[in-house]
Amino acid sequence: VPIYIISSVAEELLAFTNIIPEWLCKQRQEKLFSGEPLFAHVKLIKERKIHVFPAVHSVELLTNWQEPCVVFCPHWSLRLGPVVHLLRYWCSDPNSLLILEGGDDANLALLPFKPMAMKVLQCSFLSGIRQFPKDLRCKIQISEVNTIIHYSENETLCMPSSKESTEIDIATDLASQFHWKTLKQETITRLDGELFMDQGKHRLLSGFRQADSKQHRPLLHWGSPDLKRLLTELSKMGITGTLKKNMDSAESKNAAGIIDIDDPEKALIDVRETGTVIITADESLASHIFKAIDIVLDGI
Repeated sequence: VPIYIISSVAEELLAFTNIIPEWLCKQRQEKLFSGEPLFAHVKLIKERKIHVFPAVHSVELLTNWQEPCVVFCPHWSLRLGPVVHLLRYWCSDPNSLLILEGGDDANLALLPFKPMAMKVLQCSFLSGIRQFPKDLRCKIQISEVNTIIHYSENETLCMPSSKESTEIDIATDLASQFHWKTLKQETITRLDGELFMDQGKHRLLSGFRQADSKQHRPLLHWGSPDLKRLLTELSKMGITGTLKKNMDSAESKNAAGIIDIDDPEKALIDVRETGTVIITADESLASHIFKAIDIVLDGI
């Protein structure tokens, strides 16, 4: 029974088994230096019991085709490669057998070829690919368990880095547009540019659209406002309100809640984890509330 291997890379992969002897056992390395075939497939190919072809439409394959036969071909999904053509040809033959890798969903893989009369067998193809050379094994036992970093929407996340600091080259025209703002523990600025990383070097260049001044860009805030502090800032502006709803907990410092404004006009401040909404018909009151939120939150 002839054996056909149909793959565009099969010939190259089979050749690699003879030119990389370092991963072989001592017995096979001795065969290499004595000129004997390392694996049985080399002998079978010379005896023309195994035939290797790059594609199913190869002229050599069409002229040497015999049945019954054994065919190895990709792809395991049965959606790509020569296996599609062969299954179309054999799916109605009850004397044909298809062998799949164990663990794959056979019903899903064979769905385009149903109804099928051919037999289907699933088995596990054990190989030495899971074996790991001793010289490449880790000699240091690490007892630390990998940590999991949790994050949520609109939350600043600090990622650990192996470097204490990273240098970046900033274009002169971009650096001249910086407007620094001092916060509690750091000084930050906002900019529009393009970040390039090449061979471990970072460069920051001017973007296509540049803001000439700070006034041309809307103010950006982050975090959730402290509701009690917000009420204090509102009272300084002559705005009185009450905290109607507060889902505060020990785990959340800046909790979600609703502030009901009753003087000088009716208004509602809905503070959520993903944003803060000001609801009022008075534009002047909305502007004052925004200024109070601007004082409470960090912005740039």
